Amino acid sequence: MLSHVKVIDLTSHLGAFSGRMLAELGATVIKAEPESGDPLREDPEAFTAWNHGKRSVVAPPYTSAFSALMAEADIVIRTTGIPHRYLQDLKPDIIDVVISGFMPGSETLSEPVSDFTLMARSGLMTIVGDPDRPPMTLPGEQAYALGAIQAVTGALTALHERALTGKGQLVEVSAFQSAVLANYREPLTWAWTGKTGNRTGNLLIRGKSGVRQVWACNDGFITWALVDNPAMMKSFIRVMGDHAGELAEIRWEDILVADMPQTQLESWESHIAGFFMLHDKATLAAWSAENGLGLSQIDTPDDCLTSSQHAARELWVNIDDVKYPGPLWASSESTTPSARRAPALDEDRLAFLGGRI
Repeated sequence: MLSHVKVIDLTSHLGAFSGRMLAELGATVIKAEPESGDPLREDPEAFTAWNHGKRSVVAPPYTSAFSALMAEADIVIRTTGIPHRYLQDLKPDIIDVVISGFMPGSETLSEPVSDFTLMARSGLMTIVGDPDRPPMTLPGEQAYALGAIQAVTGALTALHERALTGKGQLVEVSAFQSAVLANYREPLTWAWTGKTGNRTGNLLIRGKSGVRQVWACNDGFITWALVDNPAMMKSFIRVMGDHAGELAEIRWEDILVADMPQTQLESWESHIAGFFMLHDKATLAAWSAENGLGLSQIDTPDDCLTSSQHAARELWVNIDDVKYPGPLWASSESTTPSARRAPALDEDRLAFLGGRI
């Protein structure tokens, strides 16, 4: 899809996922690294996660090697610190994507950031976790990933505009703002009511009460909730059989789960909890697929690595006998680029600079 596009990646951690996404779309993504290499190389697992599919050339800014790479580049992905004019002088139609913790020019730009602090300041942590405990962040580095998604969106939009006008652009992205945008509910609640939301833990609050979302089964956990869906609930009761208890007597068309007292919901859920504990998550997930129960198993890392469904979707690929995450998406419109391991430092110098530098 982007096989004609060449990207220079100057990121180390924040923003590195942008280059990986563009590589998945077929772009040639070259890490232009300092002599000492990307500092993230000191953490091989993290480096692999953010950088597989890319190439590597030692070519820091303000060197002849960097200028040579820029001569054929379409997009640069970087953090702050390099003047846009410098890149524009090297390649007038360059698309310069700057991703930082906070928007360039803001008073907070110089403040140190991590994924953890961005998640906290964005408000996303406010709604994650149990109400009687401290807030939690999400697995992985979500704020960094959210910022990278916005950076790729901006880069592709500018690429389309350049095809129409012949002009490059400066694209500026704040990972903080990207995380705020993902937290669509809390900012709107504050704007309209002046109130902040509360953590609800394992409860999905609807109407007067809350229903459980995560349940234990006999080999792990699944996610499911009582909802106002009569057809689904009837199917669920049929699957429960004799374990349904009082649930079998309910006319689901005549009630609203959202209006039921919390004590009543908890009584119903006690039957459901007992039923789930009798079965493993794979069996429950299979019954859900067959009967439309709206239930999903919660995978452990081992589940992800060994899942036949994930294998069918090519979620993992083997490169040099190492299992890597596979394509982020699949499309009938294009051929998925071949998977590449994370690059060794400067291993692609000959391919991109030849003997010139």
